[in-house]
Amino acid sequence: MNDDQIFKDRARVLDEDLAGRASTAGADALLAEIVSLERVPARRRLLPSPGRALLSLAAAAAAVTVIAPAILSDGTISVAPQPSTTVSATAEPTARQILLAAAVAVEKAPASGDYWRIATVNQWTRPDPTRSYVLEGSGSHETWLARRPDLKYWRIRQKLGVKPATPQDEAAWRAAGAPTSWRYPKDMKTENLFSVPSKPLEAAAGERTAERLYWDGPGGQLAGEDVTWKQMRTIPSEPDKLRSYLEERIGRLELPSGMDAKEARAYILLRDCVDLISGLPASPEVRSSAYRILASLPSIRAEGEMTDPLGRRGQALTYQEEIEPGLFSKVQLVIDPSTGLLLAEVRTNTTKLANGRQAELRLSTSFQAIGWTDDRPDLPAHRD
Repeated sequence: MNDDQIFKDRARVLDEDLAGRASTAGADALLAEIVSLERVPARRRLLPSPGRALLSLAAAAAAVTVIAPAILSDGTISVAPQPSTTVSATAEPTARQILLAAAVAVEKAPASGDYWRIATVNQWTRPDPTRSYVLEGSGSHETWLARRPDLKYWRIRQKLGVKPATPQDEAAWRAAGAPTSWRYPKDMKTENLFSVPSKPLEAAAGERTAERLYWDGPGGQLAGEDVTWKQMRTIPSEPDKLRSYLEERIGRLELPSGMDAKEARAYILLRDCVDLISGLPASPEVRSSAYRILASLPSIRAEGEMTDPLGRRGQALTYQEEIEPGLFSKVQLVIDPSTGLLLAEVRTNTTKLANGRQAELRLSTSFQAIGWTDDRPDLPAHRD
């Protein structure tokens, strides 16, 4: 039996044994156990008897602070701000350890429902049109996808407003006359760090609106290709088979000339796995295998705990994204290993303003809910 299966079985035993505790205690203790095991050389790892293993893991579960997600009436997991998760006072978990614990936890997610729902808050920063200060804006986004033709697809969006990003930016904004609307020239230089808005940005929040989507649309995309609902059910759930499946799809892509094919395909594999855990209505087993593939990739590093843009604590994993030749952006994945949920994805870079100041640019997606639900969307009056 391999280590992954041992870890999986131990977490399940813990959840059954620790009656009355948060249902995520097994995964929290599992992460602590993985950290402990991987600090011991492989030749010295001795598996204790089942009774002793259970007691040691139960003690570990009692020693950690558990993130207890809110479980909605339909079983959908909604991630709310919780106290800090402390795994070990002496050693931070590695990226592999965090991802393996998340792989075990996500298998417990609901596997069916009327709708696949993703609710996010998207935040960004970019220079104003004169590059004198930095603006910060945000918006909410909900997608409701259904496998049944008698249910409607919906996309619900709202712009939440724009403001100066920092007190320093606010001072420069006031010096510029405190505008409440910003129109960008189409040819504005951006170094590919941000997209030029096609419409003026407004300080005030916008109206919440709903857009009806076509039912016969795909369930999502992998490697640049649509995945139908029928194909979604055939995605392999074993890690090796899932990796082969993804690599076969990636191999059909036409890569830009001059790009290192091996590096490009490795990056697309990473992104496909992130898409599987954060967006596509794949089975819990498929999402678990996506985490296991990520755990095998050398490009991901652990950075310890961090607060996501919504104030929630999670484990931060990072990698570099090349947005143009020689220009890299730092990408952080904030994960709650006790639920297997991706809390947020944050991209950061820096740019130079007109006065020579180096300013941070950030683009983030914070996930408020991911998963199946039998609820119905709360539709606003304004519908397209």
